[in-house]
Amino acid sequence: MMDRASCGQAKVQRSGRETIASDKQRETHKQSGGQALLRALAEIALPALAFGLGVGFATGRWPASAVTGLAISSAIFALNWLDRKLIHPRVQMVSLDWLRLGLEMTFLLLDHVLGAVAALLVCSQLFGFAVVPSAAWLTVAAMVLAFPIIHGTELALRFLRQVQEKERQEAHLRALAAEAELRALKAQINPHFLFNTLNTIAALIHADSDRAEATVERLAEMFRYVLNGSERGLVSMEEELAFLDDYLEIERVRFGERLRITRDIAPQALDLLVPSLVLQPIVENSLRHGMGADGSIDLGIAIDVQGECAVVAIGDQGPGMPAHYKIGSGTGHGLFNVSQRLRITYGPAYGLEIGENQPNGTMVILRIPVETVNK
Repeated sequence: MMDRASCGQAKVQRSGRETIASDKQRETHKQSGGQALLRALAEIALPALAFGLGVGFATGRWPASAVTGLAISSAIFALNWLDRKLIHPRVQMVSLDWLRLGLEMTFLLLDHVLGAVAALLVCSQLFGFAVVPSAAWLTVAAMVLAFPIIHGTELALRFLRQVQEKERQEAHLRALAAEAELRALKAQINPHFLFNTLNTIAALIHADSDRAEATVERLAEMFRYVLNGSERGLVSMEEELAFLDDYLEIERVRFGERLRITRDIAPQALDLLVPSLVLQPIVENSLRHGMGADGSIDLGIAIDVQGECAVVAIGDQGPGMPAHYKIGSGTGHGLFNVSQRLRITYGPAYGLEIGENQPNGTMVILRIPVETVNK
């Protein structure tokens, strides 16, 4: 009974919250609609008053001038509305900022001139007044040109704010990229790998000194690559694979024949540019979670170029990931950091994909745009 009462109370509370939310949405729509109406009236009424006064001084026919002023203002507003609906979206696709601003101000000026001329021609025929060169009519022309200048100033200020906002977002993205880079670097050579390697070296010093020396050299090369890679950003796939080979050779000292590796790497993929230190965390994850029941690890690495996209697939034959596993939902950070770095570098459409390997195990796939080393 208590559970049923609690559920009923929760439903009532949720219904109340939904009612309040819908009321807030309706209130917001009303406010936005009212603001839009006030803005439209301001954009039509204020210019209409100014244009009406100018035409009145030019013609001396005040009732006709009031209608003419309203016609001029309405025609300009209508052309400007069509401009925003039809032309403005296409102008926004122009990549050059200065050209986009120039086009917007040009169309704004044309809206005012064409609207004013068309309304004056119609009203002059309807009310029988002539538009002749005079100081009064020059004043009307000056007002027609003054309004787009005022609007153009507002447009330029809005454009400046957009540029500043864009720069702020880019600076924020650079900060996120640097933070993700640091997190990724911390996760690359984790303490467990370092401790295991040092223990392996200590065991080999007396049993196989040559192999111990080779392992130390590989470990030094790995740390050198980590330091250099953090500064360079993008490296060739060939360098990234060489670093991965050093890592796997150290792990082979630990696992021996239980570690089996198959590679299928397209020759044209070696010149691809990739973010440094993206493959090793994926391989390390496969070594940690891809061990079979007999203690063996079957690791597969395949890299291919498919049109404008390079595909890297790293799989194992282990027990596989849990159903509906999402990157970042576990305790480790290696795959999450790699996925975030890919998204920051190439955009939100890129990142890691996790699926099932055949006949069993896990497959991690990453896709990157094709960009090659300039030789």
